[in-house]
Amino acid sequence: MAAINRLLIVDDTQEITDLVEVFAQAAGYEVLSINDSKLFEQALDQIKPTVIFLDMTMPGRDGMALIGSLASSNYPGRVVIMSGSDLSDVKTRSTEIRSLILSAVLLKPFRRQTVVELLKNLSVTQ
Repeated sequence: MAAINRLLIVDDTQEITDLVEVFAQAAGYEVLSINDSKLFEQALDQIKPTVIFLDMTMPGRDGMALIGSLASSNYPGRVVIMSGSDLSDVKTRSTEIRSLILSAVLLKPFRRQTVVELLKNLSVTQ
């Protein structure tokens, strides 16, 4: 049985999750998008993602809090950080990030081709 590429998109902006979802489905990924970081653990259990696209700046639990949760649970997949702003907090919290497979930083606004190429590179099935 072939491995399945599964993507969890976490961003508080609906337009971003909708856009990435379309790109990911076209690249052959099963996709689950959430716009509320409080639903993060539930979404992880639901889709068991091979890749997570994670926004850094969200109300409530921000991206760094979610990275901490992933690190403490030894998440085995890949993480792509999405951000439209300064990533200095990411650098200061690099100990947590080191335990994860941080695959890329995707700066907003991004281009379709960039997302598609990234997803192909992260694919567990070639």
